[in-house]
Amino acid sequence: MKIKTLFILSNLFWCLFSCDSNLDNVVLISELPIDNLELQQHIIGQLSGHKSLENNMVINARWSKLERHLTRDYLKQLISVLDIEPIVHDYVSPNINPAVDLVFEPFRGSNVYGILPATTKTNDYIILGAHYDTGVRGAPGAVDNASGMTLIFTVIKQMKSLKSRNKNIVIVFFDQEEEENVGSKAFTKLIDDNTWNVHSVHCFDMAGWDGDDNDEFEVYSPSDALIELYRSSSEHYGIPLDEVIIDPIGYDKGSTDFDEFVKTGYNSIGGGECVYKGDYSPYKDTVKDTFETVDFEYLWSNTKLVSKVINNLISD
Repeated sequence: MKIKTLFILSNLFWCLFSCDSNLDNVVLISELPIDNLELQQHIIGQLSGHKSLENNMVINARWSKLERHLTRDYLKQLISVLDIEPIVHDYVSPNINPAVDLVFEPFRGSNVYGILPATTKTNDYIILGAHYDTGVRGAPGAVDNASGMTLIFTVIKQMKSLKSRNKNIVIVFFDQEEEENVGSKAFTKLIDDNTWNVHSVHCFDMAGWDGDDNDEFEVYSPSDALIELYRSSSEHYGIPLDEVIIDPIGYDKGSTDFDEFVKTGYNSIGGGECVYKGDYSPYKDTVKDTFETVDFEYLWSNTKLVSKVINNLISD
């Protein structure tokens, strides 16, 4: 009886929160720093619980439904700061075996995205993506993956200031990457429904840890064309580039959002700290993945590289 009562109360609390948790009219972000380094510190601070939001709420982690709901509201306002309309992409992803849905609830989540339009009419799109959920209860997720989210937001901010853009740019924050890439998998279906002509997809997962202090940036991609762009940008800034080439034929990995775009055949690239070399945050998926562990100079180095790539893509 006690278990049943607890279950009812838990569901009632979630329903009340859901009905009253759309914070569009509640100020979570009042003003963002102009300086890029301070901007990135501010955003990661708020996404990892190091800094409170404007209404004094705190995003301590992004694991539970409630935490992810608050995070979505924050990300919507973050996109709005750039005068870009935020769009919530709700999805339901049933289990592979329909019979399992009778026992376990199908995956339900929400991606958050916005579109920075080209300055000339076109159906060409570049997608910049990073996941917003964390892997375990209580993990602040400063590196995994507030660093990736902050990177793509800063890039979009810089692209918005350009007078000319010949491609639309989508910024998307994926839900449930930590649950077999459910959010990014659902987003590939949304792309098909919108009939976007996708030029390329760029996904970033963990971009704030540099254990050997050499500024090396890792890219993994099946696309020779994108590798060349990242090579030229890394050479421009003198940033070492670790290249991991993945053959999409027979590809069956599923460790990060990038993988879903490989499997569906998009011209895609993944990037971040040197995971394949073993130089990545040792605090991943733990309560120690905090603001203090982020190497902000390294994050800014990565941001400069990616910004140059995207700038070249929308200016050619």
